[in-house]
Order: sequence, then structure tokens, then C-alpha cells
Amino acid sequence: MAIDIYVWLAYRLHVLSGPVEVSWPALKSQFGESYKELRFFRRDVLPSLDLALAAYPEARVHIDEKRGLTLYPSAPPVPERKILAG
Repeated sequence: MAIDIYVWLAYRLHVLSGPVEVSWPALKSQFGESYKELRFFRRDVLPSLDLALAAYPEARVHIDEKRGLTLYPSAPPVPERKILAG
């Protein structure tokens, strides 16, 4: 799950123009459909989220235990490459 979250953050954060709130139910529908209860999903996703954020230190994400995540515009995890014409 950590890799899925990392890819999701890498895809979303660098194109945001402002903060975006993502609720726990919305995260569960994207990453944890197999969970019957939200509290178990939240418990299990937090360590994966921590791993993803460790791999993407530029990610600006606020974790609210009750509401969900707030995503903020962030630098991409890999700098853009410029192709030189030669």
C-alpha cells in the first residue's frame, strides 16, 4: 500500500494550486475497498502513509486523525529533466 500511496501523492501534489482535503472515507474507497470498517483501514494505512512520506520528503501533507488528509502543493518527488537539443 505504501507504493500506491507514494505514486498517488507524486501524481497529485505537484499539480495542485491550493490545499485539498481528502476524507478518510474517500481514501478508503480508493485504497481500502476490502476493509469493512473505516477505523481498521485508518489504523492500517497510517504506517504505509508514513513510509510514502519518508520516500517523498518534499510532500506537504497534514494528517488529521478524525477528518483525513489535507494535501498541499509540493515539489515533485523527482526533478523535471530538461532535454538538450544537440
